[in-house]
Amino acid sequence: MSFVEVAQVNDLPNMTMKSYSAGGKQLLISNLDGIFCAIDNTCTHAGGDLSKGKLDGKIVTCPRHGAKFEITSGECISGPKIGIFKLKIKNVNTYEVKIEGTSIKVNI
Repeated sequence: MSFVEVAQVNDLPNMTMKSYSAGGKQLLISNLDGIFCAIDNTCTHAGGDLSKGKLDGKIVTCPRHGAKFEITSGECISGPKIGIFKLKIKNVNTYEVKIEGTSIKVNI
């Protein structure tokens, strides 16, 4: 594993998230009050693009079926709703982030 530069701090205003490709992975990078987090950008349920979902505090909601992930831990806190069913799904992977100067680097 090694740290790879994926973005600049100025690319992500406070309380925003954005998709990046690095090291063969699709990552979702977020800025939570100056704390930068990285998780897989793909929902573990049906492959939804999490960057197209909604960020509410530390929770990102998948735009496909509404699964919710805690963006700092990758934990699925609420599975997707399909009709009357609520499914349990896997957590998403998290990645260590460090800031060097103005660069956002992720350990991939």
